[in-house]
Amino acid sequence: MKSVCVAILNYNGKKHLEHLLPTVCAAAEKFPCVCAVVVLDNQSSDDDVAWIEREFPSVHAIVAPKNSFLFSYNWLAQKRTEDILVLLNNDLKVDRDFIAPLIKHFGSSDVFSVSARSYDWGGAQVTSGPARLKFENGFYSWRFDTAHQKTCHTLFTSGGFMAVDRSKFIELGGFNPLFAPAYCEDVDLCFRAWRRGWRCIYEPDSVVWHRHQATWSDHSNGSLSSLELRNLLLMQWSTFPIRRGRCARLRSLAKLLIGSLADGTTVWLKTYPATLAYWFRIRRRYRWMKVGDDELNKILGNIQEQC
Repeated sequence: MKSVCVAILNYNGKKHLEHLLPTVCAAAEKFPCVCAVVVLDNQSSDDDVAWIEREFPSVHAIVAPKNSFLFSYNWLAQKRTEDILVLLNNDLKVDRDFIAPLIKHFGSSDVFSVSARSYDWGGAQVTSGPARLKFENGFYSWRFDTAHQKTCHTLFTSGGFMAVDRSKFIELGGFNPLFAPAYCEDVDLCFRAWRRGWRCIYEPDSVVWHRHQATWSDHSNGSLSSLELRNLLLMQWSTFPIRRGRCARLRSLAKLLIGSLADGTTVWLKTYPATLAYWFRIRRRYRWMKVGDDELNKILGNIQEQC
């Protein structure tokens, strides 16, 4: 059996950990092998670490050298010795049996990551599924197929509740700083794993409940939509092939800009030019990320294959 560490990212999140830690400790106790539980604390200014040590003595609180958001996982992976890291946001609660369905897939040497099924906080709605890549109106996007609740391949596993092969994670260099501080980093990570011939799996028998965007909204100052758009653009410019001519792309962009104005929003007008200027400054250092049509089609074909 593979050795396992459940790692929970935290920053001033005691109000979330109060719900999560009892469920994770119960799950670790139920798991048939030793399973370490650690909280990776991004230098909280509150008393989170002292509270964890007092209320949950079986949980090891580890303070990151700096608050690097989820990129602190890159540092933690180097410090741990377990075979598998289960990465969790703190704004979750987990099913008592959520660990074993994730870990069973790592009996195959080509598995990179496995993602759980998530429900909204009240349990009324499934909010995850296998992720699929789409190309519409000149842009790439990805969506969870929430109607498909069967074990299968997925474009990416959600960074908020996924298990990864620690050695493969390190070999890939962990999360890519191009996408700091957040969003699309899990898409990029898993796509790079697919390029290596490693597989990413969606496993609905592993269940979590998620307060969607609760952790980020605590600290984001309302900048969520702009950051999402910025990293979505960086993902397609850095990685995916161009599939339409320049004129067609410009027409699609014009429609998106006009449509955003019609909706009373300015996020496209503010974000697109700034992101494009930034990309032109840094693009040379990320040339290694670009794939061609043939390679992308091969990867998408492999994803479509059932596990």
